[in-house]
Amino acid sequence: MSSTKSEDQALLRQSVAGLGEALAALGRYGADATEVRRSDALGAVVPWADNHHWIDAAAVPVGTAAPPTGEHLPHCLWTSSGPPPGRREEPDVAMPAMALDLTVTGTEADRNEAGAVGTAELGEIGALNDLAYQQQALGPLLAAIPPGAGHGHGIRDHSGRLVSAAVALDVGSDTSVQWVVTHPDHRRRGLSAQLLQVLLAQARERGQRTATLQSSPAGFSLYQRLGFRTVGTLRAYVT
Repeated sequence: MSSTKSEDQALLRQSVAGLGEALAALGRYGADATEVRRSDALGAVVPWADNHHWIDAAAVPVGTAAPPTGEHLPHCLWTSSGPPPGRREEPDVAMPAMALDLTVTGTEADRNEAGAVGTAELGEIGALNDLAYQQQALGPLLAAIPPGAGHGHGIRDHSGRLVSAAVALDVGSDTSVQWVVTHPDHRRRGLSAQLLQVLLAQARERGQRTATLQSSPAGFSLYQRLGFRTVGTLRAYVT
């Protein structure tokens, strides 16, 4: 879809807010974690995951100056503006912020063929992320988030094991797509595409107007095929 600079800026603002709310939920509910909610940063301090850029982290709202390094801030700050004082950039993990207009009518691909996409608990989505990315942090944090705080979607194999999953967090009229993952043994089968088509269709049914996310290099082409476009870049600055 065609857009103006101001429209892209508004969508970037929504994407960053969605990331911040996702991180803040980890701090609000997780054990030995603290929510960061201030005018210049939104996220979580998770001391036992203090080397993890996507867990012990906060997002700096668009148009806001990043805070200086302090004891009540996490290891990583994500920002679309200049470098925060006293931090260094991790250029290899910069993320495109992407957005999709949900007011445009969905395609036939939105249909959940044979009911393959179902619900999934946030804790098991976190555990699948830990397995896929060889970490041991997200599972217990997502498991602590109460039911109803996010919409967990998943695809299971014939044995009932979760093999592809994602979480939709509604932030105002925007749906933030987070923690997208596929089991390493089940990649390149189109599972993430099928899963996200249903996630987006259901967000549209809830009356959401946009969907936003932050892309990894591996997921970028998939998100483009689904109609997402880049509206900015988030860069990581660490202590």
